[in-house]
Amino acid sequence: MKKSVMILGAGLMQGPAIKAAKELGFNAFVVDANPNAACVKDADYFECVDLKDLDNLCIFADKINTGKDNCLAGVFTAGTDFSANTAYLAQKFSLFGHSYESCLNASNKVRMRKCFSNAGVPSPDFEEVDVTRLNELLELSRQKKITFPKVVKPVDNMGGRGCRLVRNTDELEQAVKHAIQYSRTSKAIFEDYMEGPEFSIDAVVYKGTLTITGFADRHIYYPPYFIETGHTMPSKCEKKIKDELIATFALGIKALGLTCGVAKADIKYTKNGPMIGEIAARLSGGYMSGWTFPYSSECFLTKEALK
Repeated sequence: MKKSVMILGAGLMQGPAIKAAKELGFNAFVVDANPNAACVKDADYFECVDLKDLDNLCIFADKINTGKDNCLAGVFTAGTDFSANTAYLAQKFSLFGHSYESCLNASNKVRMRKCFSNAGVPSPDFEEVDVTRLNELLELSRQKKITFPKVVKPVDNMGGRGCRLVRNTDELEQAVKHAIQYSRTSKAIFEDYMEGPEFSIDAVVYKGTLTITGFADRHIYYPPYFIETGHTMPSKCEKKIKDELIATFALGIKALGLTCGVAKADIKYTKNGPMIGEIAARLSGGYMSGWTFPYSSECFLTKEALK
């Protein structure tokens, strides 16, 4: 009986994960809502399932686990918004992974900020916004009871989608509506803007030990949007600041309850020290994990994370 890994997503960004699973000797069972996704051809077995559809994901995972030739050894994703669904499946089938609740904490920005606030982890002041609160927010802004700049972003999306800087009252309404449009729950988060250089930190969390696997300077341009045009590895950050940022990242991981898997921080160094933008229960997105890491350090991070 061969051990198999269920991989959520068959797009270009999941290609390194599929490759890693096969190189490690696992069968790669891959799911995606798009039967024509870029890496469908690389899967050992492909099933057309929407990654939002937990019921059918569970049915497919059970099918793998109870098959006569395969047993389910792990569930994995990279470059998707679905770390929580990955954790749900792993937990349901008693496999290694972060808890489902901790991944919800790392997926919903309001839950995340509340976890940080309760644990005293530095992050921006915030409030949740939906369409019903927009007029109230606009009125407060007109009365000059809101200090700009602020940042508006969807509570449950990644990759900067729907995220923008708001510099005055005139930009506020459009920004909130745009963010809500990109949210699966039709909610946005409205928070203080953090001024300072930004960094990306990747880590593996396992048996109480945090191992930093990457530290990069992020290059963000095109205001009022936040477009990452690249990153520098190794970082140019001085050691003292780097150590402070990593220590804050560790506190954030603990606050979210992430205990067994990967974690990734977007974090800034402000005039008041480190402040966390967000921590995700996944590897860095885009080309960073699957391409930049091996090019920069010869560390195939996706494979290490899958292990």
